[in-house]
Amino acid sequence: MNDEFFNIGRPKDNLTQVYSREVITDYVNHLIEEGTPFTFALVDIDNFKYVNDTFGHIAGDKILKTVANRLIKLIGSIGTVARFGGDEFILVFPRLIDYDAVWTTCRSIMMFMNNFEISDFEGLFVTLTIGLARFPENAKTYDDVFETADKALYRGKMKGRNCFVIYLPEKHAHIDLKNSNAKTISSMQLHSHVFAMLTTGPSLGEGVFALFNYFSSYLMIDHLCIQSLPDNPDGGNKIYFEKTHELSRNQSFLPINLLQLADATDKAMGLFYTNNVEHLEEAGKIDLLGEYRAQQIQSACAVEVSICGTLYGILRAESTSVRIWQRGDLDILVTTARTLAILLHERNLTLKDL
Repeated sequence: MNDEFFNIGRPKDNLTQVYSREVITDYVNHLIEEGTPFTFALVDIDNFKYVNDTFGHIAGDKILKTVANRLIKLIGSIGTVARFGGDEFILVFPRLIDYDAVWTTCRSIMMFMNNFEISDFEGLFVTLTIGLARFPENAKTYDDVFETADKALYRGKMKGRNCFVIYLPEKHAHIDLKNSNAKTISSMQLHSHVFAMLTTGPSLGEGVFALFNYFSSYLMIDHLCIQSLPDNPDGGNKIYFEKTHELSRNQSFLPINLLQLADATDKAMGLFYTNNVEHLEEAGKIDLLGEYRAQQIQSACAVEVSICGTLYGILRAESTSVRIWQRGDLDILVTTARTLAILLHERNLTLKDL
């Protein structure tokens, strides 16, 4: 980066050889004092803790160094790369604030950086999530710039990671990072929470509504519902307990053809999911792809609400953007579907009874 701020020696991170957190903080404050507009990006390596736990810290260090080297190569003279700490990096682009220009730059970063394989570790691929904010449009101080970028990053993580989000106040100002961080609970607690909401409320139906509202916020899922079966005597292909996120591009979802969905479902698990519905074309599921395209659905998960050979309906979870369904997302949706089926069976109820 050709900037007078860097003409004197500045300390770098020992592992990655990009600038340190202290340097980038001073640089951002320098730009703010000079009144120089800039874009600030928080870069997070997806599922880094899982990689460390699975492949070891040697692989983790190799990922950090590889990501840093690729960012330096890509950013070149248009920006500065720093390591914030852990698996997070910061990018600063002085004088780059036009939304379309920022979007184009980020798109190039994602195309170059995402889903590349780490050498010496076959099958280890890396994806990134990026949250961006602009000075002075979104914030006036370093703390404000960081917080707005962090809100955009949080939104990207809740969308399923492997994406970038540019902060827009009308979409992201309402995000409460303190409350959002407090929602990060263990898998065991989350599964217990599902059981409690379905069993301790005034009624099972109200429990499902409350749970879907919770998932909509916690998991940032655009659309949740339970769809009855085509031959259900209570009303085939009817949608129950629908929750649509306020930021969803589509606010009016319709039943889908469950016969086509059944053909794509794993019979042993009673589960279907796709991170990108366009992949259905390669799998020969053209009709199902058409169903999703018609509703602007880009990624989808469907779980059978079934127990003891009785299928009550299908739990649908969908997004209008590409989403990387994490193992935890799938686990909690399967738990919800199975718990609901058990309760329906034990109480001799149908979806219509709720």
